[in-house]
Amino acid sequence: MITINTNSNLCTWLNMKHFENDVQNKLEKALIKYDLSPVEFSFLHYLYDQYDSQASLLEIKESLHLSAAAVSRLAVRLENKNCRPIIRYHSDDNQKAVCLKITTSGIEHFKIAQKVANEVLDEAFANADFQDLRDMILNTNIKLNKQ
Repeated sequence: MITINTNSNLCTWLNMKHFENDVQNKLEKALIKYDLSPVEFSFLHYLYDQYDSQASLLEIKESLHLSAAAVSRLAVRLENKNCRPIIRYHSDDNQKAVCLKITTSGIEHFKIAQKVANEVLDEAFANADFQDLRDMILNTNIKLNKQ
């Protein structure tokens, strides 16, 4: 991580970006073994976390802050994976609404990948760089509140 001694919003933001990029790269390397990108992992996490393990494309789009086209492409990529982690169907309430459901094999695949993702994140957040970044954010906020 690049450390700049000035606690300005700009410096804090730059350090946050660098930290996020480092974590993203580590997640990509860890998840590739499970044939998942971080955004595909997030997609499966969203479905896994739902009460009935299903959601509409619109719900996923809004939750992951992606475009409709990106969500559609991700759904197709996931549908075509060997473990078939999701299935697509039309809602009983609205035949125009496309919905996705995580499959049993998708749940199993997600749980295995989740353990590895958690290890990467635990290591990243225990790192001194993250602690420094957290302190920088807190110090920036304190300075802003005093002004």
